[in-house]
Amino acid sequence: MSQTKQAALPVIGFIGLGAMGGRMISQLSGAGELLVFDTDAERAQQAAQAASGHAISKLEELSAANIVILMLPNSAIVDDVFRGGTQKGLIDILPKGALVIDMSSSTPANTIENAKLASQRGLVFIDAPVSGGIGGAASGKLAIMVGGDRADFERARPFLERMGSNVILVGDVGAGHAVKALNNLLAATIFAATAEVFAVGEKFGLDPAVMHQVVNASSGGSFMTNIAWPKAVLQKTWDFGFALQLMNKDVGIAMSLIEATGTETILSKASAKMWAEALGSAPQGSDMTELAKQIQKGAGL
Repeated sequence: MSQTKQAALPVIGFIGLGAMGGRMISQLSGAGELLVFDTDAERAQQAAQAASGHAISKLEELSAANIVILMLPNSAIVDDVFRGGTQKGLIDILPKGALVIDMSSSTPANTIENAKLASQRGLVFIDAPVSGGIGGAASGKLAIMVGGDRADFERARPFLERMGSNVILVGDVGAGHAVKALNNLLAATIFAATAEVFAVGEKFGLDPAVMHQVVNASSGGSFMTNIAWPKAVLQKTWDFGFALQLMNKDVGIAMSLIEATGTETILSKASAKMWAEALGSAPQGSDMTELAKQIQKGAGL
């Protein structure tokens, strides 16, 4: 590769290498000079090697980054990394014009505030949360919901399309995080209702596998009956690949939107209560399908 072409490549920072980020980063191999950071230095080194990037040990090494992608556990950590606390944050480190893409499942209000702070420093902050689980992350086929200006979306699109097969601009900054949380609230509510219905059917004497075949081909079918049930519930592996803690977090974000908008809900409140109680009584690290397991146990199955 010529030196001219090398100089033209962007410097891309990637922060957060958990179950999702550690798989997503591999899709960015060759997109630019890739700088990888995680609080787990060994994990950062492994991810950097797999993505043909370089592991860094401190945020200050991102001082020349054009783009920084965040894939962190929650808004509090995103705020700490971006705004800084006892140490400098990205807002103090990045050069003017740099683009920060928050792909975490963050709270919309925090995202909007981060975008305002970024603008005051000559930076750009957009949200681009994902759906599709670890399988989608590993294959580069995530659904990505982007909140931001059209021009900023177009700037981010080439990199997002490496990680996702369905990249959609859904509105202004914060809209991505809002629709992600609301989508997961809907999915969580459908999952809970499906688990209850299947428990009733099994107690009546129906074969769960036969019931699944009928429901999945009928009006009661959904993503949950199509994917989650055969993978994790019917076989009782209880391993769909999405943590109960993360589902409860997303449901909580959606409920904060419901409260902020003053919308009266019945099913959503009941669903949120179920997920919070399931998390409270579940072993640490449980998969989201733990809720169905608990419903079955409560039914005496």
